[in-house]
Amino acid sequence: MATLSGQDDDREIMAAINGKVDQMVRESLAARDRDRVIAGAGESDDGMIRAKADADGAIVSLALDPRVMRRDADRLAEDVAAVLSAAQRDARRQAREILDGAALSSITSDRLGESLATDRDGRAVSDVLRRILEMSGSGAVAEEDERRVPDFLEKRYDELESVVGTGANASGHVTATADAHGRVREISIGARAMRLDSHVLAEEVLAAVRDARRAVVAKAEEKVLDAFPDLDPGAGADVVSPDDRPRPRR
Repeated sequence: MATLSGQDDDREIMAAINGKVDQMVRESLAARDRDRVIAGAGESDDGMIRAKADADGAIVSLALDPRVMRRDADRLAEDVAAVLSAAQRDARRQAREILDGAALSSITSDRLGESLATDRDGRAVSDVLRRILEMSGSGAVAEEDERRVPDFLEKRYDELESVVGTGANASGHVTATADAHGRVREISIGARAMRLDSHVLAEEVLAAVRDARRAVVAKAEEKVLDAFPDLDPGAGADVVSPDDRPRPRR
């Protein structure tokens, strides 16, 4: 049983965390309109592969010149992954500049604040963390669970950060791997996919990337729900469009 002193410490920790979240929400709302203008761009050196990412780091477009289909599948996959990553980095850079302009630097001095305020690459981790933090004082969970939130954040944050998800297109001939922030780490293009039109292949790559991001969110939520079973699932539901339907796996 926690001592009175221990309970006071827990309350102080939660008050500090909630204060950080409240401040972040207020200042982020002020930056929302500017956030809409973010359009991260990536392009290969030869200009044959181009991609764009939105404010959340989601890849919104991928263009492949028909000539890239003459490349080896492994080389093309590496080139595509590099361009997608470049677009996401550019979106993250723009978001960072907007956040700096909104005076958010005061709450991003630690890893938790950094993740909550600047995670624009899928928000798999930050959305889950927000839901944990919002439990404090909300009556969503038992008081005993609420007291465990600071300990969870301290001990399992790195575990959430290490989550990796793999996704595939409908046929399974294109796969993608994304990290805990939704950043594209690897693309794989099978031999059969190389028979597709370049425009169709681009759409299949995007489908695999979206599926990988969904997988990241599902894994992050699973870890949290194991510790807090009363927490409703769906923390990262906004990572993908409602029109995106689950695709069959290989």
